[in-house]
Amino acid sequence: MSLIFLNSVSLRYGEKVLLDKADMNVERGDSIALVGRNGCGKTSLLKIIAGISEPDEGSVERMRGVKIAYMPQEVPEGLSGSVYSVVGKGMGKSGQIAAEYREALSCAERENSDGKSLEILSHEMENLNAWGVSAKISEIIARLELEPDIEVSEISAGLKRRVLLGRELASNPDVLMLDEPTNHMDIDSVVWLERFLKSCGKTLIFVSHDRSFLRNLATRVVEVDRGSLISFDCGFDAFEKRRDELLEAQARNDAAFDKKLMKEEAWLRRGVKARRTRNEGRVRELLRLRKIRAARRDRPGTAEFSISDSSAAGEKVMDVKNISVELGGRRIIDGFSTTIYRGDKIGIIGRNGIGKTTLLNALLGRVKLSGGSVGLGTRLQVAYFDQLRERLDPKIRPFDFIGEGSDYVSVVGDRRSVVGYLQDFLFEPAQIMGEIGMLSGGERNRLMLAKLFTSPANLLVLDEPTNDLDMQTIEMLEAALVSFKGTVLLVSHDRTFLNNIVSGVFCFEGGGKIAELVGGYDEWERYRAAKSAAPVPAQSVKVGNAGAPRRSGKLSNKEREELARIPVVIEEHERERAELEEKLADTDFVTRNYGELEKINARLEEMAAEDEAMFARWQELEERS
Repeated sequence: MSLIFLNSVSLRYGEKVLLDKADMNVERGDSIALVGRNGCGKTSLLKIIAGISEPDEGSVERMRGVKIAYMPQEVPEGLSGSVYSVVGKGMGKSGQIAAEYREALSCAERENSDGKSLEILSHEMENLNAWGVSAKISEIIARLELEPDIEVSEISAGLKRRVLLGRELASNPDVLMLDEPTNHMDIDSVVWLERFLKSCGKTLIFVSHDRSFLRNLATRVVEVDRGSLISFDCGFDAFEKRRDELLEAQARNDAAFDKKLMKEEAWLRRGVKARRTRNEGRVRELLRLRKIRAARRDRPGTAEFSISDSSAAGEKVMDVKNISVELGGRRIIDGFSTTIYRGDKIGIIGRNGIGKTTLLNALLGRVKLSGGSVGLGTRLQVAYFDQLRERLDPKIRPFDFIGEGSDYVSVVGDRRSVVGYLQDFLFEPAQIMGEIGMLSGGERNRLMLAKLFTSPANLLVLDEPTNDLDMQTIEMLEAALVSFKGTVLLVSHDRTFLNNIVSGVFCFEGGGKIAELVGGYDEWERYRAAKSAAPVPAQSVKVGNAGAPRRSGKLSNKEREELARIPVVIEEHERERAELEEKLADTDFVTRNYGELEKINARLEEMAAEDEAMFARWQELEERS
């Protein structure tokens, strides 16, 4: 049964066409994901469906009596009051009176009553039949796992989003619409939200760039692409496959069309014959083809990321010995030790406010340690993503931010024009020469990445780099980080992003304790599940690939790179083994270097063990590929 139907809807923003005669229907029970590039019109489409704004052309038909709740992308400023009162506003006047009654009752119990008396409020509760409303508010708050009397202005952005979700649910909508609900949420909150939305029984329409969230929640995917809505009645994984097949077919059709047009243009340029009366029909057909080509909107390009590698750092990048950090009398990090080697890609996982950024700053010497030490390796050149946020002056131009007074910038050893370089990051000329303050959150993040990648580095430190980025840009960033030969320290709440990039994770367990595990987010989930089933003391595991738990499913970018690298490493071992065995067979060498024999034999045993583990890993990856 269709709850909402969009019929030939069009919308323009200045000269930009966001929707062009778009059709869409929403069926009861749908869980629809809206996807597409930043700025393509997803939020505008949500507002049109919700009735908040009107299209330039076309119509939106809604079933009589259907109730729609819309939660915007940004948390409104000045949000205040108790959790109970904010959620209660979703129920209108009766919810407001229920909140006032609860507050008055609390004041009376503290013998500090003011405002309306309990007697008056009790009478109003009776008139509005609000006793049932009060129970409903408490039920929603309990399901949201919130405390009813906490002041909303004092809680995190992620919890504020949860409160706003409760306010929308309190109105008992038929359709719940969410615009990027996972923005700035930590992983545990995102997982909670997934489970809640699956069980809430509402028809859902949501915008998200979180691939794990999309994969776990969407039953239909609608892509906003060049003004059109392309609907796929399937989950997210099947959508990606079907979308790619569709784009390939479109590309083939466009190529055939362009070939025909080129042929006709060449015919016309040959001259006199084209102007003969008997050929006027062919000329009219050529003019028609020109109009079709002029009206065609080509798919936007893809951001091109190339990271400027500096000279290689020493093999050991950081030697962390028993570090502790206290802030405001609270132990943030308690006795953490690890060794980070050149080429390691480490993800840092934990809930908001637990100390992930503090750990980054402790490793880089930007905060004072309460105990322990961090030894840095040689020839380190650090590029720190978070530092750039402080330098984004909204009044300057992206051109000046990147060029710093020059028309050119050096990228991966090449001299590039600033304009051309920024166009690689999908910035239009008007944006390049406009003020940074006019850019969206995703565009600002893209600008910071563009700046970061002009800095030669062998250690990249990235604090939540995917915030507000669209999926295509996230995937390009993934590919760049996987191919980066240096070391990466990465804070992220994007589960797929972590799984595809990192070789190990530092996971905050609470109380300042940090577990070190091989693998990505999936390994952290398995570790937590095992620990909750049979509690054991946290153990530190050497970061590396040998001994990693087996995964199922297709290979990630990181695993494909690993599969290609294993034969190279084994071949290097064979060369090294041959050299060492040749030395051991040389009597003169053995006589002169007797003290090194133990070291050589230990190295041969070490390589044999490593080869055995790599052969097992190679076999596993080969089977899955």
